[in-house]
Amino acid sequence: MDDSAPLLRQLNIPSDFRHYSSITESHIIIRLEEWRRQAHAVLAQLHEQLKQRVSLSRSEEASVIAAVAPFEGEGPWTLETTRAQAQEILRPYSEPEIGLLEELLKQRVKPAFQSTPHPMLNTSTGRTLPRAAGGPDAVLDHFDGQTWKDRPGTVDLLTWCIRHCESVAYEKLWHLLIPPMMTLLDDYETSYRLRGVHVVSDIIQRVPADLLRRTGVDGLLFSSLKKSFAFLQNPETPELIRAAVPATVSLVLLTTPPSSARRFDQLCEILGDGIIGSVWLYAIYEQNAIEASIDLLSCIVHALGIGTARYLKAIVPQLVFLLVPAPENSANLQLQLSSLRALAEVVRTCAPRMHKWKGQILEGILKRWVVAVDKGSDEDPVTGTLKDAAKDVCDALAIACPSVIKLEYAQLLQVDRQMFGSLLETSVKT
Repeated sequence: MDDSAPLLRQLNIPSDFRHYSSITESHIIIRLEEWRRQAHAVLAQLHEQLKQRVSLSRSEEASVIAAVAPFEGEGPWTLETTRAQAQEILRPYSEPEIGLLEELLKQRVKPAFQSTPHPMLNTSTGRTLPRAAGGPDAVLDHFDGQTWKDRPGTVDLLTWCIRHCESVAYEKLWHLLIPPMMTLLDDYETSYRLRGVHVVSDIIQRVPADLLRRTGVDGLLFSSLKKSFAFLQNPETPELIRAAVPATVSLVLLTTPPSSARRFDQLCEILGDGIIGSVWLYAIYEQNAIEASIDLLSCIVHALGIGTARYLKAIVPQLVFLLVPAPENSANLQLQLSSLRALAEVVRTCAPRMHKWKGQILEGILKRWVVAVDKGSDEDPVTGTLKDAAKDVCDALAIACPSVIKLEYAQLLQVDRQMFGSLLETSVKT
């Protein structure tokens, strides 16, 4: 493959792309933009050369994948057209053999992370250690000399390997996959931690649960994912929450027995410590972060079931607060819509406990409804959807607490049917 080697070398991504979003020097930006355009042309040439080859050795295949896989991702060094080219070149390797994945991980990924081994892992086996290697300061030392960050595209190659790794291959490749994944997940920079969460999400879809438990990685993953909820006031915080919540819930459901105390306790940690105790407490003025956490609330509530009732004292006031017009409430319509949808899920899931909360919930719904109706023909397009969501909460409340139909709903319709008719009549008829 000597004819393609020069092209592959031209695809080595400049380390300056590591700081692309924060670069202000115009000459560096121009140089990187020019390199990105040239990479598009190089990939086109490489694709044409590969079409002429009947077969490649395993080493040659590994070289092609290592050079091209980073352009299939979302890195700042790639363009939409470049991504399409990369996908076409990689198409023949959609079902790689274990040996090819092993060579990529051992020869291309592992060397990049070797200088900063994860302190809680045996890098030879991928098993957790009883205590941090290197002593109490090992975690801080782990952040020194992160040479892997100077190799943009290495994370994309790791991601490619994981997405193309079948369940039966994990046992053999475990010691090559887990150390770099945990290094990503435990990084102090939110952008890299987010990449780590995405990698974990990919692994959870295929990894055998028994392997996670036998190696102790299930507990290490859970602890690291939980820490994601403490990375607040960062540009990536909302996206990190949207990725970390379903990943953590999926991990718990995969690695704990149904109806077990361990499953219940871990789900409670996600909701109680992660969402309520961290995001809602320390990011209260970050609307995007709050919206992300509320959008994902139904994910935890569905998994936790009636156990969610333990947190109603925190959940109901938080969701209702976002609905009530007040000077201190700056929630936009989208956040209020998210709150209504979460509220409906909570009411249905915790129906046996809703009698205590029906008054507070109904008060919030009514106040938001009046504001929506008063907007009249000038209402925001989202408001129609918001009204439907408010009706959904009232319907759910009528099923959970049937007494509201003859008492609260009947009284409201008697006082002002024109105002509350379209909100409550469906529930009353039901």
